[in-house]
Amino acid sequence: MTDIVISGTGLYTPSQSISNEELVESFNSYVERYNADHATAIAAGELAPLQPSSADFIEKASGIKSRYVMDKAGILDPERMVPSLPERPNEAHSIQCEMSVAAAREAMAQADRSAADIDAVIVAASNMQRPYPAMAVEIQEALGIEGFGFDMKVACSSATFGIQQARDTIASGSVNCV
Repeated sequence: MTDIVISGTGLYTPSQSISNEELVESFNSYVERYNADHATAIAAGELAPLQPSSADFIEKASGIKSRYVMDKAGILDPERMVPSLPERPNEAHSIQCEMSVAAAREAMAQADRSAADIDAVIVAASNMQRPYPAMAVEIQEALGIEGFGFDMKVACSSATFGIQQARDTIASGSVNCV
């Protein structure tokens, strides 16, 4: 049997990014509003006030200077502080599918493989946007890949389990390329 190798890798990076300074400005605005809205409970000792942050603290604590995000406006809105990602119907590709397809195309190009060369799609992730349809099936459809596909959700070990499953299906002769 020939060696089983990872012949291509892909990465998806969102186009928007948020610096620590931007995040802190938004967060501190939220803190001011929260503390003002809860001033009575804070003064009575029933609630602890939120503390403002700084860009230096975030970098020192995490090493992060900026982060890539899918929805900068929603995250930086002090009223939300979370992305605003509209839910999509099951008939539409999920956001995670779009990310995966971009990364898969890059991996396929590196490996010099086409959709016709691929026998299976395994998606291994600790969190999935939705349980149905399976992301693997969405990705297969988007890329025109035949064969089978399934999702694996094994918490922090999802990637290692997915790689092992891909290797095992090739080693068993079930498929030639995953």
